[in-house]
Amino acid sequence: MNTYTGPMRILYLCQSVDGMDGWATYTKHLADGMRERGHEVKVCDAQSLAEGLQLPPPLQMLTRPWKAFFLARTVTSLCNSWKPDIIHVTVEPYALVTPFLPRKWQERMVLTAHGSYGVRPLQERWTRPLALRTYRNIAACITVSQYTKDVVAAELQARGIKEDVETFNRKTTVIHNAVALPEQLMTKKPVTLKTILCVGGVKPRKGILEAVEACALYKQTYDTPFRFIIIGKAQDHDYVRIVQECIAQHGLRDQVILRGAVPQEELDRAYAEADLYLMPAKTTPSTFEGFGIVFLEANARGIPCIGPVTSGAAEAIAEGRSGFRVDPENPRDIAERMHRILDEHAIDPSACIAWAKEHNLQAQVQAVEDVYKHIIRK
Repeated sequence: MNTYTGPMRILYLCQSVDGMDGWATYTKHLADGMRERGHEVKVCDAQSLAEGLQLPPPLQMLTRPWKAFFLARTVTSLCNSWKPDIIHVTVEPYALVTPFLPRKWQERMVLTAHGSYGVRPLQERWTRPLALRTYRNIAACITVSQYTKDVVAAELQARGIKEDVETFNRKTTVIHNAVALPEQLMTKKPVTLKTILCVGGVKPRKGILEAVEACALYKQTYDTPFRFIIIGKAQDHDYVRIVQECIAQHGLRDQVILRGAVPQEELDRAYAEADLYLMPAKTTPSTFEGFGIVFLEANARGIPCIGPVTSGAAEAIAEGRSGFRVDPENPRDIAERMHRILDEHAIDPSACIAWAKEHNLQAQVQAVEDVYKHIIRK
């Protein structure tokens, strides 16, 4: 048995480590954490040119899966020259290169399946053969929630090959996402106006329309002045129009603000002012929240959360402790939970912070490092 326990060379394949999205945050935290533990880290992404390798945008791998063949050639060249101990794909579509890599590099491959994109390649006709071979051949898989693991296993089961499900379950470790705790919390100013916050793309999966409907019911039922600030890109213009029409229909133009993408400084101020984080994300057969790191990011600042009882997001919220889990399709239930947090103070901010501390980066990095060591000791 290989008893190697020294510093490792770790190659990360990702979209970016500079963005504010979940993929970028996850990869940056892992890469920084592994460097701090003495490992040598190289990051190849879709934005920079490292060692002559620049990855295409990840969604192109789903729409043009033939690109996996050509990308695998350059990944192989880089691996042959740099000789990594671990190749960690942190953005699921890039894992489609796996079937085209030499066996010795497949045996070093780790994939993190966050959520929808861990399943979608198995559902699409053109990517399914590559996705099946990927899950068969990778050395290990990490899922950010038990829910994500179960959904991937169910999709493999639907393909009718029992051995694929058994192999996936054996190779897969659930490691919840972790959050960086703020060095210093900004003091909240006592104000009458309550601030509700949502950070994420303005799209159906985030449950923005359902949140607006809940705000309308909250306004009708309770006397508390509030504003609902939604921060994130609005790429689905038809959906944005529907949300705006809903806001106008309920007379919420003064209360609900679509702020769009903002700089980090403004995002920090929004968190500092927030009394509640609200994102009743929805689940469909092909889209779901794999975990929902934003709930922990809010909790780390002492902000209670309301999120869905479905999907991996349920694992990010401690019911009655860090917030409440709700049926995204039940705005009245959401409004009642809003009342319990905003008016009855049913959730203690210190309990939210304590929950976030349980999901610390050091523990996550240690758990991932253990997966790496298991691979190289085989």
